[in-house]
Amino acid sequence: MALYRLPNVKPGYPIGAYKVSEVYPEGRGGMARVVRAAPKGGGGSDVALKISRVGGPNQQFFFAAIQKEVEILQKLDHPGVVRLVPVSSGKNPYKERAVEIEGGPWFFGMECLRGGSLESYIRALGPLRLDEAAAICHQVGVTLAHIHRRGFAHNDVKPDNILFRSSLKVGQQYDPVLIDFGVAAKLIKQQLDGSVVYMAPERLQETRDPSAPEVVQRYDPAKADVWSMGILLYRLLVGREPFMGVTDRSITSAILRAMPAPIASERSDVPKELDEYIIEGCLSKDPQLRVTMEQFNRIIKYYGGNRRVLRVAKSKRRFPWQR
Repeated sequence: MALYRLPNVKPGYPIGAYKVSEVYPEGRGGMARVVRAAPKGGGGSDVALKISRVGGPNQQFFFAAIQKEVEILQKLDHPGVVRLVPVSSGKNPYKERAVEIEGGPWFFGMECLRGGSLESYIRALGPLRLDEAAAICHQVGVTLAHIHRRGFAHNDVKPDNILFRSSLKVGQQYDPVLIDFGVAAKLIKQQLDGSVVYMAPERLQETRDPSAPEVVQRYDPAKADVWSMGILLYRLLVGREPFMGVTDRSITSAILRAMPAPIASERSDVPKELDEYIIEGCLSKDPQLRVTMEQFNRIIKYYGGNRRVLRVAKSKRRFPWQR
């Protein structure tokens, strides 16, 4: 058996009371694989199943990560958080052992989100209009504020981890949903995993080793989520993250040392005060000077957070500054 591996499942493969319909290519996280599955007996709705890695000395760690994610999701009842779906008649109906797969990995069920990811959306359209970006970020920010009030932080906010509950259509409301709570943590406990490009500077420190950067253990997870939202809003408005690099180490160096280019240098329609708010308030390298999630939500709501309806279809839209 390999040191560890993702379960090799294919369409038609049985898992518990379900049969795999689709294996999501993007659902290949460090600790799990995500598939879409339908009830074996027909009828009922499709679900998304998250299946842990198997094999090697870290197998129990992968299993524990599944257990932890289920426990967190059970405590976060909110429209902006992916919903659990019962998959078992056991003591905990939301998780089960996949006895059909070698190694018997644990899996749990979630609602099937059919609108695609925010990452796919912005890759297709490029930078969003200010009111569109504000509407999406406001709803995600409100979700994060709820998560923080419940005593947790997400720790890995990025476009890949924001899905839409239904397909985006003109006249339809945005419904962004946060997924992947595998690296979420209690506010009193720091989690060391996540995506470096969206990671707050207080979580990072440079090393002489050319490999990936070290991650420090002491930081405020709620303020780290605010940083990630600043990176997200910058990406939605500009089309790229403010800190770029070829390797994790070069990205870390940029996060720790560089200042982001003003958004106004690329977007003439973004007010100067909002530009400064993102760079100095959300992306302050000192977390003590960074705004809170509640402050972020109040400001971003002013710039379009009230408008929750999509008015522009997916198309080859060109903005004035792109012509």
